[in-house]
Amino acid sequence: MSNLRYICSAVALLVALLLNPTTAEAQYYKERGLVREGNSSFQKRNYRTSYNRYNEALEYDSLNYEALYNRANAHHHLRISTPEDSTLLAETTYGYYEAIARDTLLSKGQRAEVLRNLGESLFSDQKYEAALNAFRESLLLNPDSKETKYNYVLTKRIVDQKRQQQQNQDNQQNQDNQQNQDNQQNQNNQQQDQNGDQQQNNDQQNEGDQPQEKPEEGNEDGQEQENPAQQEPRELDSDKERMLNAIQAEEDKTQDKLKEERKGVVIPGKKNW
Repeated sequence: MSNLRYICSAVALLVALLLNPTTAEAQYYKERGLVREGNSSFQKRNYRTSYNRYNEALEYDSLNYEALYNRANAHHHLRISTPEDSTLLAETTYGYYEAIARDTLLSKGQRAEVLRNLGESLFSDQKYEAALNAFRESLLLNPDSKETKYNYVLTKRIVDQKRQQQQNQDNQQNQDNQQNQDNQQNQNNQQQDQNGDQQQNNDQQNEGDQPQEKPEEGNEDGQEQENPAQQEPRELDSDKERMLNAIQAEEDKTQDKLKEERKGVVIPGKKNW
């Protein structure tokens, strides 16, 4: 692969060969041999061995693109194939890919490939939103990749479905909350009505339980009437006595007149009908 990184590596190798031909050449061949061993183990699905070989190769050249890229792939497959190994963190895999993708010395095709693999790693971990972003960035660098297009479409479909499901759940939750609030309000209103009815019944009962003043006998209006038996006799003066006698005389005349009318006697000056 022709890119600036390989040019830089070749220049560095040339300089090293010029300065120390034997040591530099040995390191280069050692590095390449480790990468080939890693590739061979990877093809045999011996991901742990391949991962270790790529790490050893990077000790000789920490900028070797092939070793960096294949190490990330080996770590991803090793983590997936041995989930019981808690030391293999998903964040480590993501970090490997992201570090390579930030290298501006790589070609667009290389960065697009790295981002596509990052998306596939995220997808396998069901991190669909992050995977969709990785596939989108990969397509921006290489719009002609059919594999990336397929991954993008598939992931977007899953993301849209999950977003719709989440929206439906949120709507249902809002409806349930509103229904609960309405039910609570109705219960409060019913409780207030019951309390009001109970208070009204209590008031009426209290009014019925209050003792009513019983009017004294012989007085329908309930007014106090002096008890004649308890009153001390009082002497009337002569004027009051004459007034009472005159009233009694008039009362006697009235009673006599009524008696005559009952007997059919015609009273002069009056019509008897």
